[in-house]
Amino acid sequence: MQIARSYNAPSSVASSASNMDFSLATDVCRPGVFLNAEVEDGLSFARVMLVLHQIVCSNMIKPIKDHSSYQAWVENEYLKELPQAKELLEMNLSQQKKNLDKEIFFLERERKNNPIEINDKEYNESVRKFWDWLYGADHEAWIVLDPVVSVQPDGVIFEAFSLDESMYGRVTLPQEQLKLKETPQRGTTNIDFSQKLATEFDRVRSYRPLTLQVGQGAVEISTDLASRVEKKIDLPESWVNGFLEVQSASAFPKTSFNLSPTTVSDLIAVLEQHKNNVSPKSLRFILKPAEKPIIEIEPWGIRLVEPNHIFSGSKAQNFRVWGRKRLMVLKDILPYASKVGVDLLGSGLPSFWKVTSKDFQLDLGLSGWSSNDWASQAKFSLSSEVEDIDKQKLTRTAALLKDSEGLTISAATKLSGFPRKEIATCLQQLCAKGQAMYDFHKNIYRWRELFPADFIPPNKTDNPRLKKALKLIDQDQIAISDRTSGAEGVCIEGRTLQKTSQKVSIKFDIDGRAVKSECSCYEFKKTGLSKGPCEHLIALMKLNELQEESKNLNQK
Repeated sequence: MQIARSYNAPSSVASSASNMDFSLATDVCRPGVFLNAEVEDGLSFARVMLVLHQIVCSNMIKPIKDHSSYQAWVENEYLKELPQAKELLEMNLSQQKKNLDKEIFFLERERKNNPIEINDKEYNESVRKFWDWLYGADHEAWIVLDPVVSVQPDGVIFEAFSLDESMYGRVTLPQEQLKLKETPQRGTTNIDFSQKLATEFDRVRSYRPLTLQVGQGAVEISTDLASRVEKKIDLPESWVNGFLEVQSASAFPKTSFNLSPTTVSDLIAVLEQHKNNVSPKSLRFILKPAEKPIIEIEPWGIRLVEPNHIFSGSKAQNFRVWGRKRLMVLKDILPYASKVGVDLLGSGLPSFWKVTSKDFQLDLGLSGWSSNDWASQAKFSLSSEVEDIDKQKLTRTAALLKDSEGLTISAATKLSGFPRKEIATCLQQLCAKGQAMYDFHKNIYRWRELFPADFIPPNKTDNPRLKKALKLIDQDQIAISDRTSGAEGVCIEGRTLQKTSQKVSIKFDIDGRAVKSECSCYEFKKTGLSKGPCEHLIALMKLNELQEESKNLNQK
């Protein structure tokens, strides 16, 4: 899908001996967003923003090489040598030459009329011309997908994905760090974050105050730049669902612990000193209650022991995490960090790394591994119960969220008077539509519009496992055998009615999120939840939703 970005001018910096004014151009197609404030610790803010720029420009997946130019050269060389071969055949094997000429004629005709080759050749040529043009015409668009900025009453949030969509970056600028010069206007928009702007962030110094201006005020004093910058971005649909997947994963039960920045620096140093060409390329976290965490770097068996922090969990755990090379984007910020928080969802599942530098928070969300991006398919959002909600209730919930500075599920339940489970579903649907976000720092839901008001995001890409799950329900090949309700949530057990019966169980919390899932099928034993729930788990969730809806209708 294509989204147009329109900026009155590129993001700019006005630098003097006494001050640096950063003016971040916002998309004029979006509702007005405005902030004009001085950042107290401008140097620390610049450092975390530079890391965000590294994340935006990162791509850990090797691109597929275009061999079309080489193939064209080989074809030209072949055609150059062909007359010599013909001359030799005429001299010695005239009859064979005739046969070969006929065969060459038919092969050439078949090759030229082959639709596959024609399309491939035109496609590769068009792709090469497009990227060559874009590199020269708009180098920033060639590299960067404009980040999202949300001006909230208690601070400013910058969010973005990497090019391969396996990394999610977030910078939180707290209200305590802002000296407001004018009244801010709350909202969400895209900002023009070019390489030139990143270079200016690198020039920030502690002796020069940093002023941050997001958007344009009612009165524009400077008229030096009158032209409007237009960008038409072919936004991947997976990027649209990426925010929902990050928020769904961040709401899952996690194992949390802290690391010293020196430990993470040592980890990165080991990765830089060793060739990353031998498997397994994973990090093993060894966690024991009341003991210091241990990180084992495989396959070399190098162990790093955390010197300061203690694991506060109640039981010993062992996790393996892949895609460790992506942690190198944190290298430049670690010398200025006070601590690094780590949240692990499980082996082969996403991890969240929270770097604290002064009052600023940098969050790095890593998918299970580099090639398993955040939103190639619905994974974690499928692990929540999503019932059909009345549009009036959804509108009421949206209005409450928009008028607040952020709401917990309990607060939204109290304000609306709706059942807690329905409120949780409404908030989840608002997130899926790009109208809200789950702030995992404060465990609240915020109003955040990712798209213009008149833009309707596309439906999720069809998930093959979801199709299989719905087929199981339609053919009555799955049944619920037991349902147990308690203060902490609901536990459901079921089984499939196929030749090879599978036992399935799911435990939901009070907000309808699956906190524990088990299935006896081969797919679950092989991948767990690293590629999302299997079709049996999805079918059990959907069947439970259908039965709950039927029960509520009968009660009415």
